Amino acid sequence: MNGKTTITTLCAALWMTLTAGAYAADKACVVLKTTGETESEVVENGQKVKRLVPVAKAVPGDQIVWTITATNVCKTPADNVVMANPVPGHMTYVANSAMGTGTDIAYSLDGKEFKSAAELQVRAADGTTRAARADEYRAIRWTYKNAFAPGATAFVRYRAVVK
Repeated sequence: MNGKTTITTLCAALWMTLTAGAYAADKACVVLKTTGETESEVVENGQKVKRLVPVAKAVPGDQIVWTITATNVCKTPADNVVMANPVPGHMTYVANSAMGTGTDIAYSLDGKEFKSAAELQVRAADGTTRAARADEYRAIRWTYKNAFAPGATAFVRYRAVVK
């Protein structure tokens, strides 16, 4: 992407590559919505505060805050709720930015095998291993510790920088 990339182009590319997935005892009960926003400084009551606002334009170096909202649309609890989200190929995960209340968070270097950040290892050509860096993470997975009650909504979030 060049410095003049607009949000329209960015969103089109992101929606093709950024597909949050969720599974639960009944997949059809958990509906996901993904939004990308930037942090902006606004004045409220004479005070400068930071707010998340829809992305107007994104260029390399911009940090996008990704929020995945999950809602149980069924009349029964949804248990074993797990959400996994790839980090788009044209973005880099921001270290320690993943959050989700009531979840265990794991990361993946290949989008298939997930481990805690402390457990992720990269093997060098000479056979030695080292701790994986956050910029090497290709996916994030949130596992909810409790069932979603009927109508319950929860969200998870992470940050990534446009390359």
